[in-house]
Amino acid sequence: MTVRPGRPERERGAPIVDPKPAATVVVLRPAADGFEVLLTRRAAAMRFGADMYVFPGGRLDPDDADHRAAAVRETLEETGIELDAEGLIPLSRWVTPPGLPSRFDARFFAALVGPATDVAAASAEVADWRWLRPTDALAAGSAGELEMWQPTVVTLQQLEGLRDRAGIEAAFAPDPDSGATDGVGFELVARGLHRVRQPWAGGIEGRSKTGWLVGEREWVFVNPADPTGETIAATVARAEARGATLVGVAITDLLPAHHAGVEMLAAGLGLPVAAGPSASEIAPYPVIELRDGDRVPFGDVPLTARTGPALDDPAARPERVSYEGPGWRLPDRG
Repeated sequence: MTVRPGRPERERGAPIVDPKPAATVVVLRPAADGFEVLLTRRAAAMRFGADMYVFPGGRLDPDDADHRAAAVRETLEETGIELDAEGLIPLSRWVTPPGLPSRFDARFFAALVGPATDVAAASAEVADWRWLRPTDALAAGSAGELEMWQPTVVTLQQLEGLRDRAGIEAAFAPDPDSGATDGVGFELVARGLHRVRQPWAGGIEGRSKTGWLVGEREWVFVNPADPTGETIAATVARAEARGATLVGVAITDLLPAHHAGVEMLAAGLGLPVAAGPSASEIAPYPVIELRDGDRVPFGDVPLTARTGPALDDPAARPERVSYEGPGWRLPDRG
């Protein structure tokens, strides 16, 4: 078992405040094999998130009619790039965890621009910028060249391999069969094991994904998918009602719908995160890397990691791991 530091955490310790409505824009221009995405580096003098690479965006102003209007205005103010509000593609929703100094309830949009588009008039908040393919941006983040927050990392993961507007719209479309409209749900599967229905999987409206709660009085959340806080708030309330406590997070791999909600637990509640080998090369948060046979080092129900080559799946991620409990094994790709 190896503890990896991951990326720097956000500043913590501020009083809990309500999140402000905000809009974020993923500006995409055509490239030879898909898109390049605009990442701007926040100025070193910024009080919050200095030198981090982010997408343009900010909170709604009183004069903004809606999120789309704020998205257009913020992009113009920060980069000089003019956008059409009607052409924005809704992507996802991210809420900053409680306890951080600034909190936002942000709607993410994609904006497709022409191949010659570039930053025309950077604001004082923008120290630099780069146009990168999502795959290259993620590689630069893994190499430590770009510091990025989890919403940025997950969005880049979600955009990998997409080549046109239709592909983006399909990738972020609601899934009417996922049960997302039913809200958060809990189902007892075995002693010390609950299945969790999570809306907003990967931050996408109308998507749902299964997570797991393992434990009797000390609960481990496996594969938190919801970055809006709805699932975590319901889980915390359930734990308090049953005299239990959330003590940690375990993830089977770094697919967006398996780790998008980690920040709510890691940065919001200060919980440790366990994952498979090499997970820290991707994760923008500290990770306890597990080898085959390692036990997750928290929780009151034994949870053992199982790794190894997935011979039936040549596309298996290198950090993939499954977890065994007493008499059951969680799926590693559910």
